[in-house]
Amino acid sequence: MTLRPLPWCRLAMAAITLSLRPSLSLAQDTQSQTPDVDAPADATKDPRIDPVTFRQHAVWPQDRLFDHLHMNLELDIPDINSPNLTGLETLTLTPIGQTRTTLSLDCKGPVVSRVSVQGAPATFHQDAGKLLIDLPSPASPGQNIDVTIAYTLDFSKNRGEGLTWSRAIEGSKSETRANVQIHAQGEAELNSKWFPCHDFPNDRLTTELSVTVADGYEVVSNGHLESKQPQPDGRVKWHWVQDKPHTYYLVTVAIAKFGIVDVGGPNTARPGLPMPVYVPKGDEKNVPDVFGYTPDMIAFFEKRFHQPYAWDKYAQVMVRDFAAGGMENTSCTLLTENTSSPADKGDRDDLVSHELAHQWFGDLVTCNSWEHIWLNEGWASYCEALWNEYKGGHLGDKPSDARSRDLYMRTVLGFLRQQRARNHGDLPNQAPIVSNRYNNPDSTFTKTDDPYAKGAVILHMLRERLGDDAFFTGVANYLEKYKFKTVQTDDFRRCLEAASGQSLERFFAEWLYRSGMPRVTVEFAWDDASKTLKVDARQTQEINYLNPAYAFVLPIYLKFEDGSSKWVEVAMDAKSASASFKLDSKPTQETVDPNVEVFAGYDTKKDLSMWLHEAADGVTYAAKLDAVEHLAWAGDNRAAAVLANLASDTNQLDTLRNAAQGAASTNRVIASIKSAAQRTLAMLESTTRIAAR
Repeated sequence: MTLRPLPWCRLAMAAITLSLRPSLSLAQDTQSQTPDVDAPADATKDPRIDPVTFRQHAVWPQDRLFDHLHMNLELDIPDINSPNLTGLETLTLTPIGQTRTTLSLDCKGPVVSRVSVQGAPATFHQDAGKLLIDLPSPASPGQNIDVTIAYTLDFSKNRGEGLTWSRAIEGSKSETRANVQIHAQGEAELNSKWFPCHDFPNDRLTTELSVTVADGYEVVSNGHLESKQPQPDGRVKWHWVQDKPHTYYLVTVAIAKFGIVDVGGPNTARPGLPMPVYVPKGDEKNVPDVFGYTPDMIAFFEKRFHQPYAWDKYAQVMVRDFAAGGMENTSCTLLTENTSSPADKGDRDDLVSHELAHQWFGDLVTCNSWEHIWLNEGWASYCEALWNEYKGGHLGDKPSDARSRDLYMRTVLGFLRQQRARNHGDLPNQAPIVSNRYNNPDSTFTKTDDPYAKGAVILHMLRERLGDDAFFTGVANYLEKYKFKTVQTDDFRRCLEAASGQSLERFFAEWLYRSGMPRVTVEFAWDDASKTLKVDARQTQEINYLNPAYAFVLPIYLKFEDGSSKWVEVAMDAKSASASFKLDSKPTQETVDPNVEVFAGYDTKKDLSMWLHEAADGVTYAAKLDAVEHLAWAGDNRAAAVLANLASDTNQLDTLRNAAQGAASTNRVIASIKSAAQRTLAMLESTTRIAAR
């Protein structure tokens, strides 16, 4: 799922003081704390424990007392202009573990009128969002039973949860917007608001959905369209079948007077797969630019992950009043309505590729519980970077290996910076990515230790650590082994370990099972007499008994006047570390972690000349951008020249050129302030000398 994006705001410079540290770049954290090893905290203030009852704050997976095998759901909407329906649901189940006499289902919206089991009437009770059914006769493991539930549903008050009924927009020129629309949203535990189910992701089943609705409306759901039949009363019955198992939260439906454009076809990169795009009528002309790369994306992901696309179609559906940016329902992604508004080709690829990637990571393989949601969202976010990497090298106006790497690094660096700006957490105050400490399942998507951004950077770190061959082999094995199953974080780890031979338990413990991130101050010192470069690194984030120093290897890229280069490393498993390196000459570049191999924020102390060289000729996009942002605060004519050259270099990505242009403006302001300060200081000194006479 893609959360609805918030508007980005630019911070205005309210005041600039002469106390600005010249070594501070915009990319680094300014809120570092001095390490302090604390005594154990008062247990009554531990957010993991209720201070009164001392009960642990944690959410555990629901029991799976029955294996849900199949759902046949029939919805009857007598009047599309009224948010009411009747439902008839038949669940095919088999008990797990032992003979069962009762069945419990989540049922937060439907009002149940009758229940039968194997055709025999069953007593039932609804309370606190649960439907409790007494089985007429005990059911044993291996015995399939059919449970049929009749209900009514008023969804007039639902907004973004379960079924949403959207009013017609009076006066709209689009037939779609001028008529009522209905759509579903099931993640996290919201589908039980429109049909009874086991509303937790630790079970999978096949489903079919029938909807009887007014003629003239399109109905789209999971899987393939089995039939579309006119009814005696003039309405139409649509029957969709999803014959490969998925989880309940991925069941969906959308009903509207859509315009439909198929971006697939025999001459695309992925022939043979229907790719209908459902848009408000009038937006059909925008589809090729917004969604035109969909076949290329599917073909690329299939090849990259060695796993064919698993579903009958790939539909992308624009819906009104959508609560998120996108939702990856199996074979049927829903997107906010304005996604199909005019755009240049590829401008919305991040959203489109993110939701598509979920068809592998989230749908084909699904997290077993919400604490492991990063396996869905971290992967979908990382696939934005993978797609940009592929597109930069194969598609567009100027494909090249350099552009491929720059686009990839730009995406990864964007995720890192999101976390670097806001993630100042520590245990136990902030829950890590993988944690069952949450108030409701929706909050697992929005916590500070972001499963989207941080999850994507961690996957990038794993790729850098293991290398492409081992990393993508492990990923392919993971998808193959667990397809149509549910997974936990350790399942993914074991697949990577088997492919690489590396033990990754410490890595996963460091980056997934603890919150926050390291903040590292790095200082360089050159001794010309001994031709030795000394590197001092110090972790400055909160360090205490629950938050030990992080363990990682800090990579440093060195470049020399003759154009040669060298990599050195500083190993850290304590709050500080030092290393010395014998070199033939003093480096002209000393770049800390230019490939973003460590999820960290850096405060790098080095000469201005180093920043000038790195901005002009940095080894990676990340290195150049970091140098550009540092030079913004230099207030130096040399920096102005380097930034001006970079801003006009059409071989650079637009984002880097724009950053250089902005940095040049800031550099001029700083230079002006410095000049004014120097004049003021000179006047004061002159006045002091005159007064002294």
